Amino acid sequence: MRHSNQTVWGRWPTIPFVGLFAFALTACGSGVPASVEPAVAPTPVVTPDPHLREPVTADEMYIRIGKGGLKINAVNANLGQGNPDIGKVINADIGGWPVRITQFKSTAVRKRILDWTPGQPPGGDEAPYAFAGLNILITFGPISARAPTAPEPTRVQAATALVAILDPLLWPLDQRSVVAIPSRTPVPVATPVPSPSPTPKATPKPAKSKAP
Repeated sequence: MRHSNQTVWGRWPTIPFVGLFAFALTACGSGVPASVEPAVAPTPVVTPDPHLREPVTADEMYIRIGKGGLKINAVNANLGQGNPDIGKVINADIGGWPVRITQFKSTAVRKRILDWTPGQPPGGDEAPYAFAGLNILITFGPISARAPTAPEPTRVQAATALVAILDPLLWPLDQRSVVAIPSRTPVPVATPVPSPSPTPKATPKPAKSKAP
């Protein structure tokens, strides 16, 4: 009997220890999870508008062509040689071919003087390539009394690279070329505005007859 009592009493101290251990496990498992920082949305990148605004100077176009990757070398410049419609002319060359940058007084003046027919190739006393936008005209290639013919592929590549620089700076870009070079930015097609429907006229009500 005495041995049995000692065995029973000897087990009591283990009961609170087991309870304390279980409480510790419960406390650890019920802890508040760490807060997660919300993901910050990246700041949108604003692409600057490359289109130039009138008036554009010949000097600016010369710099833009050089920065665009074409090696352009200035030969001389003048202030229009007495022509009141022209502000400045820069004569240069790209790859040994002459380039002329003409700055007109305004876009309206440039359009009035050029008066190009879309799709018509250049004729005599005209360069193989001519590109116009806003108040700027840029011609590329030699000029002679005869109408220019299609140049060799290296000249076509240089003209294509020139268009890539000018468009969309001078958008919409008009051209008069022996070999048309498609521009990257198409000219938008105007959407016709529907005319308002005429308002129906109200039908006059018949006059009421008076009783005799």
